[in-house]
Amino acid sequence: MTITGICYRFSMINKIYDHTIEGDIPFTGEERVLTVTTRDTHETTVKKCVLPEETINAFKALIDKYDVASWIGKTPSAPKVCDDGNTHHISFLTLKFDDGSSAEITFREVPEETGNEALNAFRKLFFESQTDDKKFAEEHLYPTLKECRGIKENHGPVVAVETSSFTSGMMMNSNVWYTQTIEKAEGKDKVLVTVKQQRGNFPEVSSSKETTSDILSKVQEISDRENIPGWNYACVDPNIPVDTSMRPTDYTAYGSINIYYDDSLISGCPRVKRTISETACKMGGKEVDREITDMINCCVNDSGAADDLPDTDQFPVQNPEVDPTAMNGFLGMGMLMGMGAGIPGTQAPLSEGTGTWDCSCGAKGLTGKFCSNCGLPRP
Repeated sequence: MTITGICYRFSMINKIYDHTIEGDIPFTGEERVLTVTTRDTHETTVKKCVLPEETINAFKALIDKYDVASWIGKTPSAPKVCDDGNTHHISFLTLKFDDGSSAEITFREVPEETGNEALNAFRKLFFESQTDDKKFAEEHLYPTLKECRGIKENHGPVVAVETSSFTSGMMMNSNVWYTQTIEKAEGKDKVLVTVKQQRGNFPEVSSSKETTSDILSKVQEISDRENIPGWNYACVDPNIPVDTSMRPTDYTAYGSINIYYDDSLISGCPRVKRTISETACKMGGKEVDREITDMINCCVNDSGAADDLPDTDQFPVQNPEVDPTAMNGFLGMGMLMGMGAGIPGTQAPLSEGTGTWDCSCGAKGLTGKFCSNCGLPRP
């Protein structure tokens, strides 16, 4: 088989985010263009650069020098675990063949010294090939959820899932951050449920309990079925005008679902986060969002973790005359109101509904639009 091109992928990874740049480099065909794609949660950038024959020959020379084709099929060593908060770099190389097949190289199929030398050589040549003087086109894209479903990423098993929400009103200390996290725990079918809440300027309160649940395996099935990792890149073009005439001026609420994957054997990162945002929900992912949210709420309720959450009303209210930061809860809302028109995904207050309802934080028999205990909106 003849190598007809390569795809080089470079990632910077830490506990909080990962940033990936992918370059498609054809060796054959009439159009010899280096296409570089950078995906982020706010946009996707596609840059095209001139790909001269000498650059193609340089890549071919590296493949021959390190006999990269012979690495195919070899079991790579495990990557270094990057759970220390520092940013780590990792590279992948995909060889493309004339029969339509391809093979991925991790640079860990050979002794570490050889692999690192080859990795550094390919990385140096890749970035030298996309300098500004070689760029002839650049486009900023805002993928729809349908387009994102086609983005394939290789991930390990689901090890945690959480809902994260923020609500804010005009009253003092009405801002509420609330998270429900369910993660893998020691023991078969055991998960650790942690509920955290911070209201205004009160201290953060939390409660954790272990319980038996198969929620992570169910979320794994949904993730595989819906290709949820790709949803992370769904975004709205900020240049499109947004009608804010019906947006409330006294209330803001937004939230998301975060799914964590253990990529220890892939990139070395044991906790990679992918998000189902309100933007993805508005693009057609609402049913999946609701399905996972309901599962999380049921698991939290069954665990009883929210029942043990300390009441923030027990904490004294700070005096703004003594501590100017005590007004941050109120001033923060004013800033949000000013910025709200430009924030994709901010939503209007939910309708009152009829009858009573129970909140996932443990409060029961509620009648209003929002939970009087934690501030979450009525489902």
